[in-house]
Amino acid sequence: LLGHAPAGVLVEMPHKKPPKQELTFAQRLYNQLLSPLRVVIEHAHSGIKRLRMVQGTLRLRGEWRRDTVMAVACGLHNLRVRSAWRAYAPDKLTNQIE
Repeated sequence: LLGHAPAGVLVEMPHKKPPKQELTFAQRLYNQLLSPLRVVIEHAHSGIKRLRMVQGTLRLRGEWRRDTVMAVACGLHNLRVRSAWRAYAPDKLTNQIE
């Protein structure tokens, strides 16, 4: 298994092209359906990495410290994304269209 796979979580991985072969139609279709979800996840990762401490090498000893830094970075990202200042007003948007 590649990557982090906690218990009770389904990890979806795209199919890689075998050497000197092609992917089957079903594998290509699966990769195309998985791609938009991966874009959303990658944008979330880049939003979390805006915190410089998460971006570089973290030299703190103890796994719980590194986990705490990541949890704080995720919390700040969620706060920024869900902020009322970032929300758009749907009625203003419809007035511009008309």
